[in-house]
Amino acid sequence: MRILAVETSCDDSAVALLENSSVIAERIYSQSIHSNHGGVVPELASRQHIETLPGLVREVLSESGIEALREVDVFAATAGPGLVGSLLVGLSWTKAAAFASGKPFLGINHLSAHLHTHYTGSDSVEFPAVALLVSGGHTCIFSMKSWTQAFLLGSTRDDAAGEAFDKTAKLAGLGYPGGEALERAAVDGNPDNVSLPSPLSDPTLPEFSFSGLKTAVRLQWESGADLADLAASFQKVVVNILVSKLLFQAVRSGAVSVLAAGGVTANTLLRTRLREECTKHGISLFLPEKKYTMDNAVMVGRAAFAVLHDDPSSCSSLSCNAFSRWSGSILRALCCT
Repeated sequence: MRILAVETSCDDSAVALLENSSVIAERIYSQSIHSNHGGVVPELASRQHIETLPGLVREVLSESGIEALREVDVFAATAGPGLVGSLLVGLSWTKAAAFASGKPFLGINHLSAHLHTHYTGSDSVEFPAVALLVSGGHTCIFSMKSWTQAFLLGSTRDDAAGEAFDKTAKLAGLGYPGGEALERAAVDGNPDNVSLPSPLSDPTLPEFSFSGLKTAVRLQWESGADLADLAASFQKVVVNILVSKLLFQAVRSGAVSVLAAGGVTANTLLRTRLREECTKHGISLFLPEKKYTMDNAVMVGRAAFAVLHDDPSSCSSLSCNAFSRWSGSILRALCCT
């Protein structure tokens, strides 16, 4: 089954062609224009998706040896959550391609797609599992009984962890996006030299809050704190909160697997701590390759394959629309029927 997947939920334009869950070809274009503005400008992002997406599709099809869209079996695109203008570009193109080719279209939930980075077949992960989705827009913990049964345990009450990383980096003059730059700065720092609070740090509470931490960082920075020490302290606090809450839920529920996904999972300290804790508790850990921590189309294609593996007749209506927020309690890959 050939699946052409498209992802345009924010500022990355991505296209991938998969044979079932295996990647045949993929392309991703990360927009750099937003670094001049200190954050993603929705209108600029939408316009760049319009300019970039057709070329990425042509490159993917050419590399795959496909001459016409009708040779694709299924089309899938992210429907939300995300920036509505950006989503509409990928969603509209993909629906049109499916309609013109007479092939099925699937509208995919962006959050579920991140978790499906780990999907290579129905037995790719042993359940029950607990999953952490941590990115610039979301910080959530899910209890998973299967690929089709993912229940929200808790999420952030305000800012996502990835946003806190980027805003802290921006404050320190490290640019946007700044998560990677902040991690590099932390390498030479001593986290014990700067005292920062750990908001909602109770591991038994599967919810998060990072807005107060950002304020504390700003106050320390304005008081003359060393950049390396401040970065190290900030990183340590965030990682401790994420790992302690995730592992508490995993141990409490008797999970045999832990899944992690999203842009913040590229952080080396987080990956190291998760490996250490999961090894200590005898739990299998699933971390994405670093290139798949950020938004990409492979995860969308794998989510679509999982949907079709469960029910080959699944498809979305061409009236499927983009949405900015997800507010459910049960996370499903197929968000439009």
